[in-house]
Amino acid sequence: MPDFQKSIASPGAHIAGQSAKDSLVTHVSHRAMATDFVVLLPAHQADRVETVMEALESLDEIESRLTVYRPSSEVSKINREAANGPVRVSTNTFRVLERALAWSERTSGAFDISAGPLVEAWGFTERSGRKPTQAEIDQALSRVGFQHIELSAEDRTVCFHRPGMSINLGAIGKGDALDSLKRYLLHAGVEHFLIHGGNSSVIAHGNQFHGSQFEDELTDETNPGWAVGIAHPTKPKDRIAGVWLKNQSLATSGSGKQFFHHRGKRFGHVIDPRSGWPAGDLLSLTVIMNSATDADACATGLFVLGSDQFADHRQNDWWPPMVTVSPAPRQNEVSIDSHGDILWVDEQ
Repeated sequence: MPDFQKSIASPGAHIAGQSAKDSLVTHVSHRAMATDFVVLLPAHQADRVETVMEALESLDEIESRLTVYRPSSEVSKINREAANGPVRVSTNTFRVLERALAWSERTSGAFDISAGPLVEAWGFTERSGRKPTQAEIDQALSRVGFQHIELSAEDRTVCFHRPGMSINLGAIGKGDALDSLKRYLLHAGVEHFLIHGGNSSVIAHGNQFHGSQFEDELTDETNPGWAVGIAHPTKPKDRIAGVWLKNQSLATSGSGKQFFHHRGKRFGHVIDPRSGWPAGDLLSLTVIMNSATDADACATGLFVLGSDQFADHRQNDWWPPMVTVSPAPRQNEVSIDSHGDILWVDEQ
């Protein structure tokens, strides 16, 4: 069953506190997909806790389809059989696969659900980290490549065109789960909520303070949704910025918490599936989009691309507002840059 509690203040590094404006917020959480999913309700919707619990329990079905850790899941079946021929999957799973390959195309292969062999070669599957030989990287690369995954919309099937390939939806499945929770809550008439999955993926709908004792102080301009914090990439308990999020999703990608040093060089856990080497010149990248599924995939893809390739993609209609964090010249300091229209919490 989901955990239920009421508290004052934020549940984690990515939900910004509002000092004098803080009001009682109800938290309901549920563990799924190796992540704590949390739904926050403002005070005036605290009576919808049972609906939220039902919504969170629906995550178990999503996990049962998408996880690589259960032999009975659809993804596990794909990984076992798709190299031998087409594997038919459910409508919901096929939809996630279509979105994943669309983002691979958009990011020139920087986002790739088949990159698992590279993550394993670098030791990050066991969260240890090791520098592989170039031969090991090349061997892993021979089993990677979104262009070798074929989807048939007519038959709702997936197949691999290279032996030894596998997929992992960890970089997009959490966003899909959040979007599913949003649809459930809106259908049930819950209009004001914030959902986060492990703090790095967030959906905010409605207003944090709507209907609260502070409503008389607020207007449409000063009540722009929920205050969401962006965590420091290497010190996740610290918040480096806060943004207002309303009827939107936010996702952060980075290698600030999983990395290792080899001969004085830092190697992060986000691997570029095109080269086989750890990616990016940034510490973290946060995007704001309408869909959590899109935000998760986009954040990962753009982080892998790196800021030097942004100019090649900036004119695309999917290009999102974003916040990038890069190392600063002085030790333990970071440089923060923003791109696009962002409403900062500190501007209120």
